[in-house]
Amino acid sequence: MSKKIRLLFVGPFPPPFSGPELSTKQLLESDLKNHFDIIFLNTNVRKDNSKKGRIDITAFISVFKFNIKLFCNMVLKRPHVAYHLVTPTEMGWLGRDVWFILQCKLFGIKNIIHFRGSHFDINFKNFRLFTQQVIKYCCKYVDYAIVQSKCLKGQFKGIIPDYKISVISNTVDDVFSSLNRNSLNESPKILFFGHLTKAKGYTDIVKAIPKVVSKFPDVKFVFCGNIKRGEPGVKYNQCTGERIKYEDPFKVESSILNSKYKNNYLNLGIVTGTQKMELIQKSWIFILPSYSEGFSRSILEAMAAGLTVLTTPVGANKDFIINGFNGILVSPGDVEALESKIIELLSDSSLRNSLSENAKLTFNKNFSEKIVVDKYITLFNSVLNEKNS
Repeated sequence: MSKKIRLLFVGPFPPPFSGPELSTKQLLESDLKNHFDIIFLNTNVRKDNSKKGRIDITAFISVFKFNIKLFCNMVLKRPHVAYHLVTPTEMGWLGRDVWFILQCKLFGIKNIIHFRGSHFDINFKNFRLFTQQVIKYCCKYVDYAIVQSKCLKGQFKGIIPDYKISVISNTVDDVFSSLNRNSLNESPKILFFGHLTKAKGYTDIVKAIPKVVSKFPDVKFVFCGNIKRGEPGVKYNQCTGERIKYEDPFKVESSILNSKYKNNYLNLGIVTGTQKMELIQKSWIFILPSYSEGFSRSILEAMAAGLTVLTTPVGANKDFIINGFNGILVSPGDVEALESKIIELLSDSSLRNSLSENAKLTFNKNFSEKIVVDKYITLFNSVLNEKNS
């Protein structure tokens, strides 16, 4: 019996419970472990979403420790293939990502980098010239890059050749597909999962509450996630390329809590497990009007469960959400359109049901765990075969 391929898997592990961390956990616990001897290196040093992206002494120490651990894994465990989630930030590339690529080159290890977002190309243009040149030089030694949708292949234009870029979509646990949503709350409930920031569209949703409440007085907007100032990796509207005009989410929350609409607003913080499943089962609409996305796990969870989705045509959304068929799309920052579409969806149960059914079909056909994990297995094996050919 032949030995398994040794796979060095470099990525963030929860907590916190954000998309990249949850995806890493899911992959490590998937059928991947039956095909490869996985060596895992956790890049996560922040246990709280509100502290992610902060540049302080902890960040510099973590960079130093990461590179030491990476070197030790390369020397002592001699992986055949190395896989790494790269960052959208200049510091992330200079402190971690370029060193991953260079160490793989030094030890003759095939490497695959994976960018899960949708805004690296915009960020790259604003990096210092020195950083741009370093990244371009190092990426000559990248064997493959993964993006999450066809429309995102341009993230690496001019940096990595198109033939070296593979598309592997996001996935979520198939348990969401088995949720029974036949018994909804009598009062309309609108659900949001994600960072409570301007970039995720949180402040735009809050602005839409008064207009929606004027039509549906008992509607409840339920927010699940960390509220935090800033979002270091996301500074631009992906649709327009314009810089996002910052709004302090704490002030926005304070304004709604001190208004007559306070009973229509609920912030539950981080939600997981049974509570999360119950919210998805009982809600009427899932809403995520982001200014930038890669491939949102939250949207996939909603679609798998048959929860009507209202979002924006950013990231992979434009490739798999067909407006009016399996979801509703509005432009980032268009609060009036957001208000209008929420009211329309709350008013029309047949439309919600149609969107929900088509969303479930879309998920089952394209994004189930087995379908996506098989693509990783195929890519990792093909990289090794190229090395041995």
